[in-house]
Amino acid sequence: MVSMTNSLKINVVTIPEEGLNVVLSEDGAWFKESFPDSEKLDFALCKVDINCLLTKTASTIFIRGKLSAIIDICCSRCLEETKLPLGADFSYTLIPVEAENEEDLELKTEELEISHYQGDFINLTPMICEQIILQIPIKALCSEDCKGLCSHCGSNLNVSACNCHLDVADNPMAVLKNFKVKN
Repeated sequence: MVSMTNSLKINVVTIPEEGLNVVLSEDGAWFKESFPDSEKLDFALCKVDINCLLTKTASTIFIRGKLSAIIDICCSRCLEETKLPLGADFSYTLIPVEAENEEDLELKTEELEISHYQGDFINLTPMICEQIILQIPIKALCSEDCKGLCSHCGSNLNVSACNCHLDVADNPMAVLKNFKVKN
């Protein structure tokens, strides 16, 4: 078993029978370098820890791993920056790229969970970045009981209460109370 921290390009030929254990602990700079400068992300990675085992059977590579990360992201309710922990188990099955012909262009059901590699090297970086992005919730919250922002004055209700609810009726049609139509 081998522990690696610098390179995530693995030579397929060097994967031993018992498998290759890859351990990675990186900060946000590594993650940011994996994306082009033109691509803006709405979160920042603080830290990621990866532990995965690569095994091979003939030319098929199996990757099983565990991801633990912390990201900085804006809360969807109060818009405050929050540190959000992420974690997941993941697995990939990689087979070598073969020459394509017309009937190979349509994917079969069993091929949907299979990825491909070309040559003697596989790069784990895109797979790890993909797993980090897949774990980000659609609606990130600083806490489950986040009160959000006041819809009238915009103040953060987690920090202070406002008196807007006394002035505004709960009925959405209340704005029409003073509406007059001229004939």
